[in-house]
Amino acid sequence: MGKYQFHEIGASVYAWDMHDEGVETVLDNLKNMAHVNSVYLVALMHEERHPWPDGLAFPHNPVRREYVTEDSVAYWKADRGHYGRIAPAGPTNFLKGTDWLELLVKEAKKRGMKAGVEFSHTLIDSRRLNHELADVCQVDLYGNPLVRTHIGEHHRVPCMNHPDFLEYAKNLYAEVVTEYDVDYVLNCIMPYPAPASYLLTEYDAEHHPLRRAAETAVRAGCFCPACRAKAGEMGVDLEAIRDGLLALVEDAKREPALEETNVSLVEFLMNHKAFEQWISFKCASVAAFHGKLHDVIKRLRPKVENRLNLYVTSHPEYAGFWGKALAPSFDAVRVCCYTEHLGIADAAEKKRRVLSSAARSFGPGMNRIGAIGVLPGATAESVKEGILTCGECGVSSIMLGHYDGAESELLKAVGRWV
Repeated sequence: MGKYQFHEIGASVYAWDMHDEGVETVLDNLKNMAHVNSVYLVALMHEERHPWPDGLAFPHNPVRREYVTEDSVAYWKADRGHYGRIAPAGPTNFLKGTDWLELLVKEAKKRGMKAGVEFSHTLIDSRRLNHELADVCQVDLYGNPLVRTHIGEHHRVPCMNHPDFLEYAKNLYAEVVTEYDVDYVLNCIMPYPAPASYLLTEYDAEHHPLRRAAETAVRAGCFCPACRAKAGEMGVDLEAIRDGLLALVEDAKREPALEETNVSLVEFLMNHKAFEQWISFKCASVAAFHGKLHDVIKRLRPKVENRLNLYVTSHPEYAGFWGKALAPSFDAVRVCCYTEHLGIADAAEKKRRVLSSAARSFGPGMNRIGAIGVLPGATAESVKEGILTCGECGVSSIMLGHYDGAESELLKAVGRWV
């Protein structure tokens, strides 16, 4: 028995896990090796090679060495009648024809486990976003399509302020919470493509604010007609903000030496009010979007938890994640900081810093869930260290990511320390 008593030990499961190994094997392994009492299906996700993140082979899959997911397909039997203009697409390969969410929920409940569902990063496949749904996508401050780059491909991104995309997301939530006996919905939707928060370090943010702000202004925000309409409703002059950001970008081009002047963040914001106003508008837009999804859950099934997967861990407000604004819409926050596979000396300190930052941002009343990376490259010792760090930081629960790439020794290490 471990030093800390966690309320919930959760794990992510994919459809190909259940297809290739069998749902009974997957859940029994998680329960018996790692004492998992909560599982969730990543039910709608982006294109991605697995096992993630390293280019290794699955450690226990009896059918295949690797798998590249189809782009944004739903692993449950979505009913087209529940949707309007936009509906989820289903698998076209060996995963079609089975309701993987129904199967996971049924088998989890048999074992006394909680069951959940995750919507991950993208909700619509890039083919439709690039063609018939291009009007719901984000555009940058120059009016050009905003894209995210993933697996060497460029994909457009839907705008959270577009009414058709919001309606689609609400319909997704309504369907899974009414048609399936899920205990929670985990939201990992990416609001903006390639936010600069992925690139920022504490040093960069303090010493290179102009360059980083210019990158963010160009790469992580939207100025589409839906955003302009939303801004008008909020009393925000988005056109004036756009003009200010254009000036900021030109400043960064003309005076690169400013990077070395150690301009403080406070001084920077005082000199570039448009940037501060823009970040505030982004955060307000993301909070409003999630507030609508929260309302759907609580209206239909109040006991179902709405959870946020906070995958941006460095300056999340650059990506539109502001804890104070988001907190009313979520019952728990999964702080997605995987350090177990990195092999760096300060891994525990990084996890501690991120968990503490989430506590400050969302407030002491927020239920925090610590993420443990049972990933290729992790070791039993690093998993132990991650679990102990989560306990020291006072998180209530932990969640493992991801079963498909987890060596048995890593799952057993979890079992020894929870």
